[in-house]
Amino acid sequence: MKRILILGIGTLLMACNNSTEKLNSSDSTVLKAADTTEISVSPDTSSTTHLQEAATENNVAEVKANTLEENIKPAVKEIKVVSQVKAEENSDLENIKNGEVLISKSDCFACHKVQDKVLGPSYKDIANKYAKNKANIDYLVNKVKVGGSGVWGAVPMSPHPTLSDDNARDMILYILSLK
Repeated sequence: MKRILILGIGTLLMACNNSTEKLNSSDSTVLKAADTTEISVSPDTSSTTHLQEAATENNVAEVKANTLEENIKPAVKEIKVVSQVKAEENSDLENIKNGEVLISKSDCFACHKVQDKVLGPSYKDIANKYAKNKANIDYLVNKVKVGGSGVWGAVPMSPHPTLSDDNARDMILYILSLK
């Protein structure tokens, strides 16, 4: 990176040397680097020499490298966060699909349907009542495994103690995805 910056500055110097020959003694040119540093170039050779000395120093390259690094770090962090969210979304999609398959193979449809109330509430009603968050998912997983009554009426839900927590969680994720 430093080499590229130094080569760019060297090219700039050559262009400045060519343009200084065309300037008369009262003219001067102000060049702005990407980091808004102003360099004044006038036709006398002493300022050209100072410009060449400044270009060969690593200060300009270090400033540019630090600025670039400062700009890259947040972008890399943002990319990591976005990729982590996408991985979680993909994982949720797999779990939701798995939950749908598990429900279709279970006895759940004896009391529940997607749209209509049977003995228990419809899956859509459940999805509308509970936000998709960890606390609600944990509560519903426990409710499916332990069973109970009173939340949706007097009819008790039969317990499903042999259902694993992971399978119950996938089933709940499927139900909550039906909003």
